[in-house]
Amino acid sequence: MKWLWAATLTGTAVLVSAGAAYSREASRATSAASGQPAVSWPLPPIRTEPEPAPTENLAQALDDAYRTAPALQAQRYQLRASDEDYALALSEYRPTSQLQVVGGYEKTVPGRTTQATRFASSPIITNNSLSAAVSVSQPLYTGGRATADREAALAEAGAGRAQLRGTEGDLLLQVITAYADVRRDTAVIRLIGAHVTQLESTFAEVKARREAGELTRTDIAQAETQLSLARAELNANTQQLEQDRATYTALVGHDPGVLAPPPPLPNVPRSVDEAFALADDLNPGLDQAIATERESRARISSARAEGRATLALNGSATLNGQAYPFYLHNEDQQFAGQAVLTIPLTNGGRVGALVAQARDKNAADRIGIELARRQMVDGIVNAWNGISATGRNIAVDEQGLTAARVFDDGTFQEYRAGLRSTFDVLFAQSTLLSAEVALVTAKHDFYVAQATLLREVGLLEARSLLTGTGLYDPQPTFAHAAHRAGTPLDAVVRTIDHIGAARPRQRGLEQPQLGEGTPAVALAGPPPPAAEPATVSPVVPLPGTVGTPIPDRSLRHP
Repeated sequence: MKWLWAATLTGTAVLVSAGAAYSREASRATSAASGQPAVSWPLPPIRTEPEPAPTENLAQALDDAYRTAPALQAQRYQLRASDEDYALALSEYRPTSQLQVVGGYEKTVPGRTTQATRFASSPIITNNSLSAAVSVSQPLYTGGRATADREAALAEAGAGRAQLRGTEGDLLLQVITAYADVRRDTAVIRLIGAHVTQLESTFAEVKARREAGELTRTDIAQAETQLSLARAELNANTQQLEQDRATYTALVGHDPGVLAPPPPLPNVPRSVDEAFALADDLNPGLDQAIATERESRARISSARAEGRATLALNGSATLNGQAYPFYLHNEDQQFAGQAVLTIPLTNGGRVGALVAQARDKNAADRIGIELARRQMVDGIVNAWNGISATGRNIAVDEQGLTAARVFDDGTFQEYRAGLRSTFDVLFAQSTLLSAEVALVTAKHDFYVAQATLLREVGLLEARSLLTGTGLYDPQPTFAHAAHRAGTPLDAVVRTIDHIGAARPRQRGLEQPQLGEGTPAVALAGPPPPAAEPATVSPVVPLPGTVGTPIPDRSLRHP
C-alpha cells in the first residue's frame, strides 16, 4: 500500500493511507454513475487580519530601557564608586591635619596626714587644665606609591567605563531581541489564527459533504485532526507570546503595546574583516581586559614602594594651660616644624611577597586579554555566520512562500473542479502556513543576528543607535571626584613623587611548571550495568550546615 506524507503545523509528519483518497474517488464515480451531480463547496483562502496601527517603536523601547533599567543604573553607580578610588589615590599627595583638644578637671580631698602638713584654710584641692594641639603633615615623596596608586585608579576607572559599555550593550541586545520576539510571536499568532478560521470552515464543509454522501468519515477525522493540531499550536504560540511580553516588560519597564516594524540597524559591518577591525578598538570586553591589566601592572609599583623611603613635612602648634579662667597670655604656646625622612630597614619579607603577588596577578590579567580576544572572535564569527545563514534562509523562504501560494491556490482551484481531495487541500494549506511562519522566523533571526554582531563589535550603544535622546556622561562625576579637596601643592608633590616612582618591567610570561609524560586517556573499568532510574535523592544535610528550629515562644506563659 502506498503512503502519503502530510506536513503538520508542528513540523512532524502524518501518514495518510492512499486508500482513503481511493474511496473518495470511488464515491465520486458512484455519484456520477447514479446521475447525482457533484456538489461544489468553495473553500475560503487564508486571510490574515491587517496589522494594527503601532503605538510604540524600537527607539522608544531602547530609550526607556536606557533610562530606567535597574541593571544599567546599578552599573552606573558602580562606576561612580570606582571613580572615588581615584580621589582616594590623589589624597596621598595632599596634606592631612588634625586638631586634638583635651580638657581635664581634678578634685583632691586630702586625708588627715596631708592636712597636718598643709597650712591652707581649705583642705580640698581642685585643678583644671586645657591642652590643644594642631598638627599638619604634607607628604613630599611617598616612594612612588601615590603615583602608582593614581595610575592604578585611572586604569580602574577605564575598566569600569568599559564594563558599563558592556552592560549597556547586553541590555540593548536583550531589548532588541525581546522586541523582535514579540513581533514574531504576534505575526505567527495572526497567521495561525487565520489558518484556524480557515480549517473551521473546511471542517464545516467536510461535515456538510459527508451528510450529502460525497465524503467519508475519514475525511471528517482528517479535517478534525488538522483543526485540533492548529488550535494546539495557537495555544502554544500564545503562551510563548505572553512569556516574551513578560521579558520585554522586565527590560523596558512597561508592557509592550502594538510594536512598529523595527528599522534597519545602523553601522552594521559589511564584512567580517571590517567587524574584526572595529572590534579591536571598540569591543568593551577587550577594553576592560586591557584596562584591568594596566591596573594590576601599576599595583606592582605600589607594592615595591612599600619598601622605599618616604619624606614628609610635619608642623604642629600646641597650647597648654588652665581651662578656667582662660587667659591666652597665661597659656604655654609651642610651635614646631619637622622634615621626616623614613627609611624602612626590614619588613620580614612582606614587600617581596606583595611584589610577587602583584606580578602573578598581572600575569593572570595579561592572559585575560587573550581570553577576552578569543571570546570576541568567537562572538563575531558566530554572529556573522548567523547573519549569513539567516540571510540565505530569507531568500530561500521567500521562494518557498511564492511556490506554496501557487501550490495552495492551484490545489484550491482543482478541488473546486473535483480533481483534488480534502487531504490535498489540507496539505496545501498547512504547507502555505509553514512557509509563512518560516519566513517570519528567518527575518526575526536575521535582525537579532545583526544586533548581536553590533554588540560584539562594540557599537550597540545608545550613542550609536539613537538620536535626540539624553546620554549618560561619566566624566563630570570623575572630574568632581578628582578635584575634591585639591590644593595648590598637588602638582608639585605629584611631580616629585613621579620622578622617584618605580617603573615595573614586564617579564615574559612563563607557564606554571607541568610534569612530563605522554598523554593518554585513563583506562576504563568494566562497563557499568544497565542504569536504573533514580527514585530517591539524598536529603541528609552535612553536619553543622543546618540550624535547630527555635521553639515557639508564644506557647510560653505571658
